[in-house]
Amino acid sequence: MNEVVAADIAGVESRTPARTPVWPALLLLALVLILGLLATFDVGQLTERSFVKAVAFRENVTSDALILIAQWVTWVGDAAQRTLAMAVFAGWLFWRKRRYAALVMLIAPPLAGASSSILKEIFGRARPDVVPHLDMVSNLSFPSGHATNAMATYLLAALLIAQIRRSLWVALAIGVAATIGASRILLGVHWPSDVIGGWLWGAAIALIGLTVAQRMEVGQNAKRKPSLMSRPPSGA
Repeated sequence: MNEVVAADIAGVESRTPARTPVWPALLLLALVLILGLLATFDVGQLTERSFVKAVAFRENVTSDALILIAQWVTWVGDAAQRTLAMAVFAGWLFWRKRRYAALVMLIAPPLAGASSSILKEIFGRARPDVVPHLDMVSNLSFPSGHATNAMATYLLAALLIAQIRRSLWVALAIGVAATIGASRILLGVHWPSDVIGGWLWGAAIALIGLTVAQRMEVGQNAKRKPSLMSRPPSGA
């Protein structure tokens, strides 16, 4: 009997995810705040201005096809598309009976977006005026909302869902977020540090979401562990 109970406990524990420390996320959040302060006081502004001038697309200069590709990449990172992706990811987790992870998947990305908007108001950084904008924008610049939300959504999904070849899925998620963020610079609507800050902020929220989901699932699995006292006698 003891061997059976031990095997059951081992089976539960093998499905219990390892806990991710929270300090990397806190470090990323601190880096974003430092980067925002540097941007507020125009530290490195000349370098960023030169970079945007060198790489940003321009009508009648850059190929229309390249501009259209950048605009489509940005479109993938828009709110409606992100929300749909988030709902699909959460639905998959719920179907896999991971309701706490699904709940985190539904809460963390909107939290990343809301906190990004608050940071925009705090730092009050204006949009680049180096080249004409190739996308409609109406709010402030630091950090990039597209970069923040894309990183928070896709990185969190990779961390929560992937069980096999996780590093590959994480790399793919980062690649998607990196591409969306880069498109904002190419369209002339963000400074490079806006996008970097967005990536870091989104990654921090994703890591916090992972930590919360892991802790909730550990507690849930702990309640499911069988007890020796609850087992009926085997009759052997």
